[in-house]
Amino acid sequence: MEKIKVKTFVMNSQNPLHHERLDNSINNFIESNDIEVIDVKYSTSVTTGSNGHHYWYPSAMLIYKTK
Repeated sequence: MEKIKVKTFVMNSQNPLHHERLDNSINNFIESNDIEVIDVKYSTSVTTGSNGHHYWYPSAMLIYKTK
């Protein structure tokens, strides 16, 4: 019986390759599991620290079915 599930991925913007790491994390999860991808939802949050720097937090929610 197939069940619909979700997995959330969140990256910290202090790493300059955060978007690439997010993609790699999602791709590695898909390759490592016997799943059928239904959809991927991307989002980015931006905050400003007390030092005035902007911090980006890209995230994604993977919606999938187990087999």
